[in-house]
Amino acid sequence: MTTRYSRRSVVTGALALIGTALIGRAKAQTPKPTPTPTPTPTAAGNPKSEPSSAIKTRKASCNCGQLRVTCTGPDPDRVVMCNCYLCQKQTGSPFSVQARFPNEQVKIEGKSTAWKFPIEGAKPTAYRTCAGSDGITDSAADVVTSHFCPVCGSTVYYFRKSDPARTGVKVGAFADPTFPPPMGSGFEEYAHPWTMNLAALPMPLGHHK
Repeated sequence: MTTRYSRRSVVTGALALIGTALIGRAKAQTPKPTPTPTPTPTAAGNPKSEPSSAIKTRKASCNCGQLRVTCTGPDPDRVVMCNCYLCQKQTGSPFSVQARFPNEQVKIEGKSTAWKFPIEGAKPTAYRTCAGSDGITDSAADVVTSHFCPVCGSTVYYFRKSDPARTGVKVGAFADPTFPPPMGSGFEEYAHPWTMNLAALPMPLGHHK
């Protein structure tokens, strides 16, 4: 038995086959979307926790503004949190954070009162301090000269006898939330346990701006 096909049915079938082939080819040639990589968070949870080489001008001061320090240059290559009792007593806080800048990048203005530790002739403390070592590299005994404002009492900067090429500045004196986070934590045997995991504190009184 011979089946007869009309010209219209033949043309329609051919067009359908061509369309199917073109759609299949288009799907095969369409590139698959590349997934966007998820950025890896830094240890401090800050995408800018690595020191920046960009030149910046940062200004630190005491509470009354009489004693001022201007640091011009890249981010410091050393920012450290210290938990020793010396720093706790000096700051009135469970820890202190300080950064060191090359002397040539630092400009100091205003009057200061200097205080050295260890105190010459005084009985040694019964605890280790960052003046005995830096708490990070286990350096030898040292002398730290802190400078505070004689008007309001804020400690702004300091010098270490073992590091004469750099000036240390208390990070809190910058009052700048964008300042790089600490790279190390020293004397943790004296730390308040809750400072090791601030995010886990229940804060029953809440968080307030």
